[in-house]
Amino acid sequence: MPTPFARVRAAAIDSRLANVLKRQEELERLHQTLVRNGSAITDAIIHDSGHTPAEAAVEYHLALSTVKEQYASLRPAQQLEDEYRIARGADAPDRREAGGIVYIVPTQHTIFFSVVAPLSAALAAGNCVVIQLENNLRTLLGLLRGLLRSALDNDIIDFYTSRPDDADFLARCTEVLQTGAEQPPKANTIVSPAQERVIAVVDQTANLQEAARALVTARFSFGGKSPYAPDLLLVSEFAKKNLLDAVVQESIGFLTAQNGVVIGETRTVAARADGTRDLLDEVQKEGSARIVTTGSNGTILDVQKRDSAAFRRKITECCLCVHAVSSLDDAIDLANSYDTLLATYVFANLPSAKYLAQFINARVAFVNHVPTELLVNPSLRYPTTLFSVPRPQYATAPQRSALLAEVLRSGSAKEIQRLPAALKAEELGAVKRPMGGGIGYFEQGILTGLGMVLTPTLAAMGVLGWYAVKTMKAR
Repeated sequence: MPTPFARVRAAAIDSRLANVLKRQEELERLHQTLVRNGSAITDAIIHDSGHTPAEAAVEYHLALSTVKEQYASLRPAQQLEDEYRIARGADAPDRREAGGIVYIVPTQHTIFFSVVAPLSAALAAGNCVVIQLENNLRTLLGLLRGLLRSALDNDIIDFYTSRPDDADFLARCTEVLQTGAEQPPKANTIVSPAQERVIAVVDQTANLQEAARALVTARFSFGGKSPYAPDLLLVSEFAKKNLLDAVVQESIGFLTAQNGVVIGETRTVAARADGTRDLLDEVQKEGSARIVTTGSNGTILDVQKRDSAAFRRKITECCLCVHAVSSLDDAIDLANSYDTLLATYVFANLPSAKYLAQFINARVAFVNHVPTELLVNPSLRYPTTLFSVPRPQYATAPQRSALLAEVLRSGSAKEIQRLPAALKAEELGAVKRPMGGGIGYFEQGILTGLGMVLTPTLAAMGVLGWYAVKTMKAR
């Protein structure tokens, strides 16, 4: 076993972070180090990724927020009281212990956050940590190694440049794979399914300007590389023109740039539109889409054919693909033609949004908004329960246990006959269910159709009846 792993593993065996005060101390030092070096960190993010200063500031702010939240979750007085529940004769059914070691593989588009977020959660849960960081010339990677080594106890953290060959070591770790998994994940693996599709649906009942603003920001922020940026925007054919107008208006600030420089900001990499060229070449060769507008930082496409390359691939560039659908059901069928979606964004009035969110097969649905935090990392929040295992303790026996034990010990018919009486007290309480449930989506359609047919029919019958009565009176 390599020396770094032996050192971290020894600290995990010793339960170096079992004491909540030690965990607080490590998180305090981590937070202080990140605050003191904020300017260097954001500069490194901008230099390596080409993010704008605003995007770097958002990533930095969210990373600090996660450290603060994990620190706030540690309550020494409460945890001390919980520790001695058994000594007081009380049960501890929710007791948990650290898993031991957490192995973190960060995502590439927001490396800083994807290191700090799971790191702080793992430390708060009492784990040691190994982080996989490539050994290259990127400024941020070297800076992160130095800052984390200086901030934390060196026995509880270490780094590795590639996935280790030691299968036994990985089997004992909780793995955090933020770039997806090549093989089916193990039970102790937390995988961010970064290659699954994200689809947005905009109905004609939506606020088109707000929908355009949210979806343009999601698609063009962070270089268009966020796994949660919408890969395809499905819009009602009746609202398509107005939505495209709104999208073009909202995208001006993202698309208009010269040589990678935006007014009022500086960038150190080439324009982001470079990554869209392969996709544009494909769709133009197929004749499956037209360019609505384009700029040095990205493109907006009107996808007209469903066999287009835009439907077949995960979009990782600054390219917003828009396609018209004829109805809500058409949008649902098209979205469900993929396997489970990573997310869906639904913009519509609430009844229509409920219908779409219910029947589109997605891991998560967001109605009339796109959480900006989600664009930073595929798994924004890491609760400490992900990095701990249940270890319940009980001081009191269940009330039923004494009866069951007596039945097993005696085996007498008298004791066995006591069981039905005991179980009778535990019968399910019958729940009285309502006979029917209001008017739903399909019922509304049926009633509307009946109304359209019956209204002129009844009117005609009324007129005929009036003429009949009038004729009979005349005779």
